[in-house]
Amino acid sequence: MWGKLFDGDGEVSQVVGATLLIAISILLAVTTAAFVIGLGDRTGTSPPEVEFTYEYSQVGNGNLTIVHESGETLDPSTVEVRADIQFRPAPGNDSGTLRSSGVESYALDSIATGSEWVGTALEQGSEFTVVGNDSTLNSGTIRIVWVGPADGDTTVLGEWQGPGA
Repeated sequence: MWGKLFDGDGEVSQVVGATLLIAISILLAVTTAAFVIGLGDRTGTSPPEVEFTYEYSQVGNGNLTIVHESGETLDPSTVEVRADIQFRPAPGNDSGTLRSSGVESYALDSIATGSEWVGTALEQGSEFTVVGNDSTLNSGTIRIVWVGPADGDTTVLGEWQGPGA
């Protein structure tokens, strides 16, 4: 009842099948090669997901306590505090000083007055304090910046603006 539509249509099916097989093989090879040479693996440099809260006190030039509220534990060597004003870290209290004044960027794994600023890990519940130096924190912006360890790319994880900024 059913006959051939065209003479030689069996050969056409074989050509189409072989073409599809070759195309799928090439696509698979390209995808595998991309992952082998690292083009598909960018998960090691993606910024962490974290949330910070800020507690500000206008004492002297101002004190800002930054609390790691939730999210991933951070390696302090990959986190910096950056500001558009001069500030200094306070290791656990409001009397911390830097060896040189007036810095505008400071890594969290640095040493302030002989003790670590945040310790060996910045995890949920960890806190650290910045203090206004020659200018008041009231008029500044403080940013918590993650610096990718592999490529040096930066991402702002948190930002606080003073009431007078």
